Amino acid sequence: MVRDYWRRLLWLVLGMVVSAVGITLMLQANVGLEPWSVLQQGLAQTTGMTYGTASMIVGAAAIAVAVLCGESFGFGTVINIILCAVFIDGLLWLGWIPQMHTLAGGILMLLAGLELLALGTWMYMKSALGAGPRDALMVALARKTGRSVGLCRASVEIVVIIVGFLLGGQVGIGTVISALGLGSLFNLNFYLLHFRAAELHQENVAETLRNLRRARQQD
Repeated sequence: MVRDYWRRLLWLVLGMVVSAVGITLMLQANVGLEPWSVLQQGLAQTTGMTYGTASMIVGAAAIAVAVLCGESFGFGTVINIILCAVFIDGLLWLGWIPQMHTLAGGILMLLAGLELLALGTWMYMKSALGAGPRDALMVALARKTGRSVGLCRASVEIVVIIVGFLLGGQVGIGTVISALGLGSLFNLNFYLLHFRAAELHQENVAETLRNLRRARQQD
């Protein structure tokens, strides 16, 4: 059982690395960002903090609202907030991924980033150690309002884009592509990987601690 948790933790960390590369590609594509990245970039530019720090703050705020709405979270949720931000800042600091200055090159880089984000999300979700902070927020809002998750996601992302744009975040053709295509890209990847995200239970902190306690007792 304990060995199984180490394996799941490895999937989670790999997912964070792949997702961070994908997000960095989207940032460097220079054609407009996906909704949450617009907000995070705008927050970073307005305050002078790094993009990763802004991402960490937004993720923490999202999970805080979800908890206030009655949603639980797992250790993976916390690791997601911290590790992904650290990896993105590290990649930007290293400068391994150049910024694009042509529309065609930027769109290709954006699409590559979206695909890596989808794969990274699959790896992270496969660990089943807790929902991502933004996903938890959408589920919490859907339960609180009685509306569909899709409607809550669309409504929140519109607000996020507007606020991010007012703060100086980059909105462009990439924002439209991301907003319209990311959900379908996730579904396609999950289908090809035979991954049924809705059927996989994401452990919260209490469940993980309880399972680890039982595992130690069995050992």
